[in-house]
This record gives sequence, structure tokens and C-alpha cells, in this order.
Amino acid sequence: MAGASVLISLFCFTPCYALKFEDSFRQEVSRFIESLDDDQRALCLHDLADKRRWEMRYTGGKRSGVMIRDLDENQRSLMVKVLSMVLSPHGWKMANAVAFQDAGEGGDALGKYWITCFGDPRNGDFAFRLAEHHLTVVHLELADDVANEFGPILLGANPATLWKEDELALLNAWPLIGNEKALIEGERGIATEAMNEGEGIDFTVLSGEAQKAIQAAWARRLSIFTEEIQQRVNQLHVQRGGWTGSRVAYYNEVPTKRCIDGGRWDFKCGLPGMLWAFESSRGHIHMSLWVSAEGEE
Repeated sequence: MAGASVLISLFCFTPCYALKFEDSFRQEVSRFIESLDDDQRALCLHDLADKRRWEMRYTGGKRSGVMIRDLDENQRSLMVKVLSMVLSPHGWKMANAVAFQDAGEGGDALGKYWITCFGDPRNGDFAFRLAEHHLTVVHLELADDVANEFGPILLGANPATLWKEDELALLNAWPLIGNEKALIEGERGIATEAMNEGEGIDFTVLSGEAQKAIQAAWARRLSIFTEEIQQRVNQLHVQRGGWTGSRVAYYNEVPTKRCIDGGRWDFKCGLPGMLWAFESSRGHIHMSLWVSAEGEE
């Protein structure tokens, strides 16, 4: 627990705004990579094309990379500086909450998580990832300063006591939709799978109130990120078709109550090559957000 407390107290880093965000982010990830010894660096650095970068797995267990518990105090503080450029204070708090929930009493909650860099930030394109049980955060930066993909971001909770505000935002949206075609009854909406073509209803046919409710749920999901990251995700959202190209669907059963109270429903809002989802039909929570490269599904 002491190690986790150190992480939380260090989450006050402010990036150098004399540099644009891409340069600052690359600089901080490079500093972290340079702080590793040769063995750690070999574990942490992987090819950008490594398919494990897009692995979407909620279950715990071994991942590629270097374990946080094997980092010294300086390396760990540099890692937190990187994460502070991606996760907002709210997002960092929730990341720790997920880790604490999985770790149980005592110990270093985030110690069992893995840090991986796909590609080398010192000389090319790269993606920086934190991953293990119910928590995967990947941020991609490209050498030409154009990001056309993002994620995957996987979040979860078991028991389903976390992410209450995100859950309530989607519950509150349902009564405003008033369209039975928005519910795909008896079929689960797996959070890591893209929406099937034609599922759900067009966002544009929703009432003004329903649209605002879905957009509020989207804003709530993005609140785990810093303003810089939110801007980039919203830009990608617009590039993929924005709200006019989005489809909305609920799955499995009418969403009337939270998962912790027995609700077993799922939600997806998708665009070509982009998805954000909430899944509770398994009896606990899985959430996803990802944007694939243009032209890929």
C-alpha cells in the first residue's frame, strides 16, 4: 500500500507547455525508457507492429512489459509523470481504485501491472501502455504528429461497485430514447467487440434530450483523460463521422438498474472503426474505448 500511496502523491506533474503536447509526451516517455537498465528495457520495448499492442483482455495475468513492482523509486516517479499526461486526476483516482479492488487488503496495488512501450519514443512511432486486470490504458503518438488510432482503453470492476456515475449516465439516457429498436434483447453486447452493421439506431433519430444524455455519458467517459487527450479523442470521433454517423444500442435486457443491484444490460455507441461500450451482463463491469486506424475494423 505504501508504494501506491507514493504514486498518488506524485500525481501532480505539470507538463512543459513550452513544448507542444506530442513533443512533451515523447520526451517524458523517453526519460522513462532511459531510466531502465538493459534488462528492463528489453522487457519494456516491443515492436510497434506487435499484435499484442491491440490485445483486449480483461482477465488478470502476465502481460508483455516490465512490472511496476520491479521499478525503483525514480523509475516509478517517471512512469507517473507519463501517466499524468494521459489520465486526469479523476482518471488516476479510478485507475488506483480498480487496482486496489483487485489487490485486496495490503500490498502494492499497482505493482502487478505491466508497463510496455510498443515502438521506441526516442527514434520513431510508439504506444505507451499500462495493463493488467480490468485496466488497460494505451496512448499512441506518431512521429509525424498525426494520431489516427487510439486505445484500446479497457476498464472494469468486480464487484461492480466502481464507475457508478458512468453507469447512471447510461441508465438515465434509456428512458429518453423511447425506441424499442434501440434494445437488442437477449443478446449480450461484448465490450471488446465492434458493433455489427445495422445494430441499434442512428443517433440522429434520437430526441434532443436523448442526444444530450448520450453525449453527457460520452463526456463522462472521456473525463478520465487530460484535456489534451480528450481533444485528440474528440478529433478522431469527428473524423470517423461524429454524432451524425453514430449508432446507439442497448443489449440483453431493458436497462432499469445498476449491475450491483442485479441489472444485466450492455451498451454500445459505435462509428466505423470506433467504439465506446459498457457491459454488465456478466454480473460485473467491463468498459471499452478504442479507435482503429482509418480503413481498419
